[in-house]
Amino acid sequence: MSFKEKAILSLEPSRDKEHPENICQKGELKGLNILATYGANASGKTNFFKAITVALLMIRTSNIRQVNEKLPITPFKFSAECAFMPSKFEFQFIAGDGKKYIYGFIADSQSVYEEYLFRFGSRRPTKIFERKIDGTYEFTAREKNALLPLTQWNTPNKFFIATATMWNAQSTKIPLEWLTSGIDTYTELGALTQDAMMRYQGEKADEYIKFTEKIMSETDINISRIDVKVKKTPINPNIMPLIPGLIINGQLIQPQEQTQLEIKTFHEVSDEDGSNRNEYSLQLGEESIGTQILFSFAPVLKKALEEGRTIVIDEIDKSLHPAIVKYVVNLFRNREINKAGAQLIITTHDTSLLSLSMFRRDQIYFVEKNRETAVSRLYSMDEYPVRKGENIEKGYLLGRYGAVPEIQGGDII
Repeated sequence: MSFKEKAILSLEPSRDKEHPENICQKGELKGLNILATYGANASGKTNFFKAITVALLMIRTSNIRQVNEKLPITPFKFSAECAFMPSKFEFQFIAGDGKKYIYGFIADSQSVYEEYLFRFGSRRPTKIFERKIDGTYEFTAREKNALLPLTQWNTPNKFFIATATMWNAQSTKIPLEWLTSGIDTYTELGALTQDAMMRYQGEKADEYIKFTEKIMSETDINISRIDVKVKKTPINPNIMPLIPGLIINGQLIQPQEQTQLEIKTFHEVSDEDGSNRNEYSLQLGEESIGTQILFSFAPVLKKALEEGRTIVIDEIDKSLHPAIVKYVVNLFRNREINKAGAQLIITTHDTSLLSLSMFRRDQIYFVEKNRETAVSRLYSMDEYPVRKGENIEKGYLLGRYGAVPEIQGGDII
């Protein structure tokens, strides 16, 4: 999209000794538990998060992709050269086995041209596989016998890490598990809400509801309890032809019922003289937009904190008070709460978070778009000489670090 050159978002801590509570550790490996990204509107913040999302979705849907189906990659279009060039994506992460992996690929909308997976058993990485631009594959002697036969099942628009895992390759299974369930991205409220509603009707629905009630209470939202009821109703036969289904053994299988959630919030309210205290209920849709968003946030936060997931949220401050945003950020900074080493990556315009009393310099990133070339650039505050105790919020608003809009004067007609 708006990124033409290499852009790196790193949660690997620098040598800065400030705020040890902002660092989580898995074995000997360390990572930052929070990373906040700032920038003007239309600077490219969301584009970077979309790039992460697109890369993950392509990997996760690889095994169900049709042979001629295109990949959803959007190149940098403001260049005659780049508009037809493939894009490169790379993830470095600690998987469920405690090992560090590097997985990356080069692709455009038509094909995956290169792909590679390395594992760190020591300080040096060991190659698991490497897919070349000419369609050949390279493996170490240890992996060759298991992985080489599986290349025949891969296609140009599919990812070998997914294909190999589908055929029970053990060396690709653990890193793929992290790419499919160790990191979640939310660039749209709809995706966040959909994920939350699945949690509220699952096996652990009661636990998620209690956690949400606790969040509401601690953020001073006057909700005493929440009730979620799952209703299943038959699907109207007249609309059955419009509902997609699965074809199994030549037979079309379609759902016969639909699930609806009825969500009520309850408020304890006193009379003006304080003599009586009564409970009243509202539909979730009658609550404020901020309350509805927090209702959707809560299950995602609970799962991340319990399982040590990395979650990426675009515009976390949308319809939320700065104090609530700070509350959410502090959940990840609290080692008593964040025991599993969860990580939160956000974009925000909330400058009240910009403080060296809360963040290290390597936890703050900026995105700036060049007005002449339309190219977005991602960079860290760690690149700037910042004095201890400096007011970085003021410095940012004054344009000291870039990534702020250049407001032009004049009358608006």
